[in-house]
Amino acid sequence: MSKNSNFQPIDKKVAQEMVNAYTEQASKDPKSYTKAIWFPAAQILEMAKTIADGKHDGLRIYNAQYTANSIEGLPKEYEGRNTVLLVPTFAAGYSNPIGDLTEEHEDDLEDIENRGELCPSVCQGTGL
Repeated sequence: MSKNSNFQPIDKKVAQEMVNAYTEQASKDPKSYTKAIWFPAAQILEMAKTIADGKHDGLRIYNAQYTANSIEGLPKEYEGRNTVLLVPTFAAGYSNPIGDLTEEHEDDLEDIENRGELCPSVCQGTGL
């Protein structure tokens, strides 16, 4: 991991500007528009355990969209909506599930997470 990463929080006004810019672009397609995705703490803590095991060096977040094949167990209205996939990444030099040595930040495709609550429809507590 880079030693000069900037872990400083983003100012609320800047964060609001970023959310507004995304909303302006993304809401042009109201069928796919997703403002936010909420994940329960238990799911985040489980992911944290995975990436704290010494083999992993971080978490990659993919932008994605629900398809007809991906909404089993979810509300039908999620189909076509934007979401994210949470993918742990391996550190360099570990054995991946097929036995090859990993590269730095290589996706761990055996542990992909999703299934957060989408806003809209569930938007309680949003502040940006």
